[in-house]
Amino acid sequence: MHCLVTGASGFLGSHLVRKLVDEGHEVAALVRASSDLWRIQPVVNHVRFIYSSLADIPTAANAIADFRPDTVFHLAWTGGNSSKFANDDAQIFDNIPGSLNLLRIAHQAGASRFVYLGSTVEYGTYQIPVRETDIPQPFNLYGQAKLAVMRLSEALCAQYGMKFAGVRLFWAYGPMDDKLRMIPSVITKLLNRERPSLTAGTQIWDFLYVEDAVRALLALASCQYDSSIFNLGSGVPVSIRDVVLQIRKQIDPSLEIGFGEVPFAPNQVMHLEADISRLKAATGWVPQTSLQDGIRRTVEWYRSQGEHFDRN
Repeated sequence: MHCLVTGASGFLGSHLVRKLVDEGHEVAALVRASSDLWRIQPVVNHVRFIYSSLADIPTAANAIADFRPDTVFHLAWTGGNSSKFANDDAQIFDNIPGSLNLLRIAHQAGASRFVYLGSTVEYGTYQIPVRETDIPQPFNLYGQAKLAVMRLSEALCAQYGMKFAGVRLFWAYGPMDDKLRMIPSVITKLLNRERPSLTAGTQIWDFLYVEDAVRALLALASCQYDSSIFNLGSGVPVSIRDVVLQIRKQIDPSLEIGFGEVPFAPNQVMHLEADISRLKAATGWVPQTSLQDGIRRTVEWYRSQGEHFDRN
């Protein structure tokens, strides 16, 4: 495949780029000129770089046309899913027009498939387990913008005759993750013999190892299915407490953990569980990495590659 990947320097995007290169696909990575490429450093000589932000994507139209992608993985997003930027108006004014311009430019360049990374935040209030048939009711601008791009991209792909896969990712984890997220934060504190202060850990979430997430994206890019929206998770919910105890087990079972020292946030999500039956039926994909193995591999990476961690 000729694959254009946006968000290629980020956590999930970097794992995807490395996997695509390893499998022999032609890859173009859309990144900002200021992006730190440390996550994809081992494969930079096998990737074509197109420098642009999502908001300025029309400036990259000629480079995208020259590459002629057949598949686009759209993972880039200005602001991301953080409380600091969840209601920033850039969610609307940068991400929606940027994403739709990307799709239009990709279509003009000959792309036949568009894989878009949405978010569980699109659902807002949801049932357990979360199903794609649930009515989305996002509660912030991030979720509203993600949902708008999801719906408009699906409609445009139908108009353009392109395959569309909208992927609502639950909680991916693994090596090279953002240091502010829960799993890498706990790992680094325990590796440094520090005592992490946490909530009671009774939240039940759906964690998916990043390599399984990448395999799902590749499956959606290579198999035949009706254009649709797909939940992407493990389908196996687990408590935050169990995740943290698994991390401690891999590092040192005698280390102290401050469960209950941090109060729950007012809008704390207490149960998040994906129904992944639609994705499995459409592609044959199933998660292959247990939580124990995924945590072990993640801890091993941070133990051996920790010098990179302060850079993201």
